[in-house]
Amino acid sequence: MEMKEKLLFVTKGGEDCDKGFSYVLELAKSLNAGIELLMIYGKGVLDKYEDVMAAVAFAEAGDHETVRELMNAQGKKIKDTAEKKINELTEKCRDANIDFSSEVKTGEAIEVVKDFIKNKPCIDMILLSPNLSGDKKLLDVRKMLKNITKPIVTMMAAKAEA
Repeated sequence: MEMKEKLLFVTKGGEDCDKGFSYVLELAKSLNAGIELLMIYGKGVLDKYEDVMAAVAFAEAGDHETVRELMNAQGKKIKDTAEKKINELTEKCRDANIDFSSEVKTGEAIEVVKDFIKNKPCIDMILLSPNLSGDKKLLDVRKMLKNITKPIVTMMAAKAEA
């Protein structure tokens, strides 16, 4: 039985996590491949400065319950956004008759991808979404190329003409 090719679409979680997915979907159609989605959140998920400052203010006032609520509210919002986006992408793949699966992970992007590939050797190609490959703080693509032997495609966001 012939093994089907698998494309790994790696993206940073958030509203723009589906940027570049239409390209991956077209590639999967032309290669008759399946798609694995790996959505990564950095360790410092509480990135929004205002949320951090609000949490600090409540913590200093000894209101730890409100701090917990703020942290949980953001965690829930992140989870809801991830679920909504994954459902949309699942639907697109179903319509295109493409095998699709997804995982959401937290951590340092290169390590998360390395672990993922170690557990799923069936991946043939890695495609990095524009929101990940354009973020130098989140992902050093050169370092990733040294650590991972699979072909890696970086997608850049198209810049609008001025």
